[in-house]
Amino acid sequence: MTLSPRHIEIFHAVMLSGSVTQAAIALRTSQPTVSREIKEFERSLGFLLFTRKGRSLVPTEAAISLHGEVRRSFVGLEEIGRTAEAIRANASSHIKIVCMPAYSTALLPSLCRGFLQNNEAIRLSIHALGNSVLSAGASAQHYDICLIEADLGFAGWSSTSINAGEQVCIAPKGHPLTRKSILGPADFEGVDFIYFSAEDMYRRKLDNVFREHGVTRRLRMEVSTAAAVCSLVAQGLGVSIINPISAAHCLNQGVEMRRLSFSIPYIVRLHRNQSTGNPRSLNTFADQCVEAIMNIRRQVQDGLALHAEVLPAM
Repeated sequence: MTLSPRHIEIFHAVMLSGSVTQAAIALRTSQPTVSREIKEFERSLGFLLFTRKGRSLVPTEAAISLHGEVRRSFVGLEEIGRTAEAIRANASSHIKIVCMPAYSTALLPSLCRGFLQNNEAIRLSIHALGNSVLSAGASAQHYDICLIEADLGFAGWSSTSINAGEQVCIAPKGHPLTRKSILGPADFEGVDFIYFSAEDMYRRKLDNVFREHGVTRRLRMEVSTAAAVCSLVAQGLGVSIINPISAAHCLNQGVEMRRLSFSIPYIVRLHRNQSTGNPRSLNTFADQCVEAIMNIRRQVQDGLALHAEVLPAM
């Protein structure tokens, strides 16, 4: 099957606008031309893309599925356009960062601010993705830096493991658990708890700890991102155990942080694409990322130590 780029462009315009009229205006062509090209595209594909409802076109399930792939192609073209514009503006160096959603809010904003202030000719882009999509993009070398909890194991990437400190408990301000400076497994017996999804590697480690101690927490909610955990804890829906980077970020959101009597080190893995075209700026950003994580580790340790001075371990 040979597909015409023009057919794909018209299909994309109709999907975005929802009408032949608006698509024709966007493409600076006529309505009959758009209608004819859509029909030819359907004949080439061998299935219907739209049904008519009054004057509107309603995309079929097949059209929606196809447009998902078409949209990714157009995003790629838009990225090429942005890169060309950046080169025109003498900002020719572009670092593409892919990371877990937690790092896009709790780590990277302040890091990027400092980096860009001293590197005006560099452009950054951040892609916060789930593990499977992130890994696929890294495998295809679509990015320059990858920040994730797991090893990638792909050729062409170097890896640095950063010990960001220990996992900590976060609880709503005034929660009974905040009366203690150090919390053991037994302290969580029957306590409302916000869980990460079952696929989370640290969720599995925590489950093993509580299982070994015969402790049953009360499952209140299960979510997939650290930001969601922090928000739910701040709303008083339960306590949780979370990575120190996210914990430090949410301390001004109505939560308190406490040390655990058991150790679960939190490791961030920083992967660098060795085939990148701007190794010097990439290494500078990576070094500053390591420094930022270590600063957060020290801040968390200082905050926990302060609580230990004024509260009993019990």
